[in-house]
Amino acid sequence: MIFRRFLALTAVLMLVVPLLTALAGRSAVAQDASPTALQPDPNVSGSIDVAMVGNPQMVTLQELLPEFNRLYPNVTINMTVLPENEIRQTITQDISTQAGQFDVVTIGTFEVPLWGANGWLEEVGEEAAADPNYDLEDIFEAHRQGLSTEDGLFGLPFYGESSMTFYRQDLFQQAGLEMPERPTWQQIGEFARQLHNPDGGVYGICLRGLPGWGEQLAPLTTVINAFGGRWYDEDWNAQLNSEESAAAIRFYIELLQQAGEPGAEQSGFTECETLFNQGKVAMWYDATSAAELISDPELNPNAENVGYAYAPSAELPTGSWLWNWSFAMAANSDAKEAGLAFMKWATSKDYINYVAAERSWGEAPTGQRHSVYETPGYQEFAAEFYEIVVNAIEEANPNEPTRDPVPYTGGQFVRIPEFQSLGNDVSQEFAAAIVGQQSIDEAIENANDLANQTAIDAGYQ
Repeated sequence: MIFRRFLALTAVLMLVVPLLTALAGRSAVAQDASPTALQPDPNVSGSIDVAMVGNPQMVTLQELLPEFNRLYPNVTINMTVLPENEIRQTITQDISTQAGQFDVVTIGTFEVPLWGANGWLEEVGEEAAADPNYDLEDIFEAHRQGLSTEDGLFGLPFYGESSMTFYRQDLFQQAGLEMPERPTWQQIGEFARQLHNPDGGVYGICLRGLPGWGEQLAPLTTVINAFGGRWYDEDWNAQLNSEESAAAIRFYIELLQQAGEPGAEQSGFTECETLFNQGKVAMWYDATSAAELISDPELNPNAENVGYAYAPSAELPTGSWLWNWSFAMAANSDAKEAGLAFMKWATSKDYINYVAAERSWGEAPTGQRHSVYETPGYQEFAAEFYEIVVNAIEEANPNEPTRDPVPYTGGQFVRIPEFQSLGNDVSQEFAAAIVGQQSIDEAIENANDLANQTAIDAGYQ
């Protein structure tokens, strides 16, 4: 009897153990596997050249490309990653001349509608909408509209942003100051001057001074808007020397000179982020996409002391911007299937969750999809700022960016083809004023002359 029971037990174990082993193996694979809701087609093949801005989120993407290669083993990606000003120039030259150097590029709400209307970009909305797993409707409507023309959608947003204020709560407490949830620029100026302590290695505020229409002029144009100024009136007469615009420009440059970071004329987004994470500035006004980068303890030793507020205002309730860095495809690409596979993967829910799992929410691209802000893990990580980010994106109105009517759209730029050159030239004038090579009034008049001449040469006036 005992022997029979032994044989029966042995038989059961022979059946159960392999089953448990198999289940354990499946569990391990499930834990190691990344989300693949997009159901990638491993038969997609080709070689694509990608030009990408070297912002932190893109650097993470570049480091995680092996995951894309695992899903698409027959697709080769050749990356060109450069700082913002350099990659903008490189991409613009390639796409506008249809040189065919790149298949996929990172551009934003300034370029995409203009280049899509010119026929330089491939329409990608139909393919994205046809894939229910991609969930195009999950992307903020403001971003979809900003990347569209009447002919369709020409870009898929990698991450999106508005603008907001970051500050060191500990430094404010030590100085007996309190940051309002919705500060004014006048308050920001007062705080910066009180907290400015160069001898102690802390500067009052970091603002972009680096020349470039997408660098220095992004925040500065929002200040102009907030002060009630504008680049042009309805007849395309330049307004940079108007009372309101000039006051905003003067405020921005003087604040940098009196309480800003040293070498401000060389500081863009990345440089300000580095200074803030190093604990060298008390405040920083910039893109909401920086919130994750400065709130992650692995990236910022002072993360627990970071406070968050809305973009400062003046005459207008808000002076924020609306932007996204998107992947777009050149219309003359000869590897469109592979290019679209990469674009969809890099801008998918799957990729966002993969970064959060493999790295952290601090490195994940956000600001583009509703589902990010409905994720419990992200809500816990971003509890102190995610509502500000969502509200800022939804409150931004690039179609009516100023107090008075204007003939252009854009919260932090003027959406005309000539603005890339104009903005770069104007920012050089302001940079010269920041370092004292010319007076602020001279810079304003020179900038206004450049804006007027641009409108005349382009036939707008």
